Amino acid sequence: MDFPRLSAYLAGLAANNDKAWFEANRAEYQALRDDFHGFVGEVIADVAAWDESVRWVDPKDCIFRIYRDVRFSHDKTPYKTTFSAVVGERGRRGHGPSHYFQVDQNGTLMAGGGVWMPSPERLALIREHVAEHPERLRKLLRSRAFRSTFGGLWEGDKLKRPPSGYPADHPLIEVIKLKSFIVERERDVSQGDGVRAWITETFRAMHPFIQWLRSAVAGAEDHA
Repeated sequence: MDFPRLSAYLAGLAANNDKAWFEANRAEYQALRDDFHGFVGEVIADVAAWDESVRWVDPKDCIFRIYRDVRFSHDKTPYKTTFSAVVGERGRRGHGPSHYFQVDQNGTLMAGGGVWMPSPERLALIREHVAEHPERLRKLLRSRAFRSTFGGLWEGDKLKRPPSGYPADHPLIEVIKLKSFIVERERDVSQGDGVRAWITETFRAMHPFIQWLRSAVAGAEDHA
């Protein structure tokens, strides 16, 4: 996968986000899309070395469309300016803990995962798991591999007050207030070196977190 070429294409799309430019450059888009499909397949194979649940996932079921749904948005630009994929047991259709990465028009690669804005049922299960077994999450967050890779959990979306039923003095109340449970890190891909290894390293360091989340939501329906 030629990531500098991909980010250059996405930069052009960001500057000319309309159908005319997209159609004029469709051949480039298709070539990059085909290369990305192959790259996602390689990442799936890497993750399957320690996570059997993704072994038979088809890359095409993991890659997100470039077309935006603008029906309910004030932003009417028709195309996304990222190439992205989710690596999980059911690809994009799954709702369980998953791995995710994307490349944007600025040449920034983000890799991470977890559960993004889970259903009320799943969110309640995760919060209960945190509250009932705080030592398990503390051990994970304090591990050297986790701290050196991610620093901590992403805290960009959380409640201002503790959710109903949880005391404000719970030692992990700031975690319980989270609406999403994800980790992430970024790097520049303008040189394009070592991208696959970096993503694989990120996902491997994330695996204990994915396992913790799976134990938290065990029993929840996948469509929830």
